[in-house]
Amino acid sequence: MRALSLVSGLLAAGSKLAVLALAVLALAVPAAAPALAETPVPEAAAADCDAAGTPSAQLLCRDAGLVAAGEAMEAALAALGATTDDTGRAAIEAGQTVWRARRDDACPVTAADLADAKATKSRTDCLLRVTRQRTAALESERQARSHPVADLPLAVTGAAAPRFVAPQTPVPPVNRKATLAALAGRWAKADPNDRTAIDDCRTSYLEIGADRTLSAVDARVPQFPLTGRLPADGDPVEQVPVQPLQPEGATEDAPAPLATLRLLPADSARFDRLILRMAAPATFAAEFVRCR
Repeated sequence: MRALSLVSGLLAAGSKLAVLALAVLALAVPAAAPALAETPVPEAAAADCDAAGTPSAQLLCRDAGLVAAGEAMEAALAALGATTDDTGRAAIEAGQTVWRARRDDACPVTAADLADAKATKSRTDCLLRVTRQRTAALESERQARSHPVADLPLAVTGAAAPRFVAPQTPVPPVNRKATLAALAGRWAKADPNDRTAIDDCRTSYLEIGADRTLSAVDARVPQFPLTGRLPADGDPVEQVPVQPLQPEGATEDAPAPLATLRLLPADSARFDRLILRMAAPATFAAEFVRCR
């Protein structure tokens, strides 16, 4: 109010200082800006975008909404990187490289698309959607790392058992027979809400070898690393035990299992899911999907 009174007085006096005062006030109190998606990129900047190497890069440079979404994602990456060391940051960057390749596969942009307003709008919406999803995933991971393991949801970090309830409904029939051999490979911890991987498969993973050995690695889970072996036979859909490692052919009574493993099969093996539950008194349980 004081600034407005001052300007009014200068105007009434006909002073040239009033013009300067109005300019300063306009900078200090800008008018409401339109939505980012509706803000055009200046012509000079658009010309610079034409020099981008690919049509996708040109669109990411031209559209103000995509520029803002990209900046938000970079900020989320920087915040996540601040929670770890150089090795962790290298893993985050590797994951980002994989994500960019998946983004380009999901939202391909051609030179013809850039010349078609309708196609450009469709490609822009696709890129905005996947970029915002990535930003949300990075922020969720940062928040997960900022709290002790015991304070986090069990499906994400292996905390208190009441927060995670393994699906007990009958598994729908699939068009293939799932065997123990089908479990071989590396698996990533998954978000139970949308069943997408939430770990990088390098510093946190569950791995099953062709010899049925199992290892689980995650520095955030006190019970890990976990090493064991699956039985020679059994139905993973019904649940199989994870036994402590013993020499092959050992005649001693089988020790108590370290955990149980249950397969939730899909028509295609790449969409299978695993439920790992530690034996009592441990409370860890989580869902895993195959590493891509």
